[in-house]
Amino acid sequence: MVTIEDIQHKYEVALRRCQELYAGRKIKDTAGGVRYTKGKIVEDITRDLVRIAWSKVSPDEARLKIDKKKIPIKTNGEIYKLSQDLHVHIDDIFRIGIECKSYTEVAMYKRVLVDAKLLKKAVPSISAFFIVQLENFLGGDYGVKIEAKGSDSVITLNRICPQVNIKVITLLDGDRDIKKPLHIPEYFKPLRRERLDYAIEQFRYAMLTKI
Repeated sequence: MVTIEDIQHKYEVALRRCQELYAGRKIKDTAGGVRYTKGKIVEDITRDLVRIAWSKVSPDEARLKIDKKKIPIKTNGEIYKLSQDLHVHIDDIFRIGIECKSYTEVAMYKRVLVDAKLLKKAVPSISAFFIVQLENFLGGDYGVKIEAKGSDSVITLNRICPQVNIKVITLLDGDRDIKKPLHIPEYFKPLRRERLDYAIEQFRYAMLTKI
């Protein structure tokens, strides 16, 4: 089973790769590679956190499945297929939807909220939705408090869709600063155990919550 230390090491390796890509930007365009590496590490970390959370629920790893298979959303005669970054299935039942972002803007949050609303209607067994972001760009206290109250914009949007429960988990302390990107060595931020432990507990609780 992967450990917290393994996750922290994986994050550090990914950030070093981002720093190397950024350092070579004068030779070739590496912006896409930096963005991809950051996005991928959030998804990899989240997948590991979900597995650790499941180990605290059951020793049977076969009962847990994670995929991103598209779900058909039918309205009248039209079909719209959508998926989130990670679909968590327990005993082959889709229970948790997770979006993974290097950061989340309010416009992104609106899209995730609409997608979650559509998914919840199509798959009523889903009991929880999460956004896991590396850095905070939503305002509020996500980058300050581990168990955050949120931002005014997110709280307002959530009130419009009360049937959808989206929990925002932020992995790094502080807010995103476009002038101080993580891929520049002096602006590196450590991945603290306290935030990872909190994420694990939130996933564990969601796994135990049934509709």
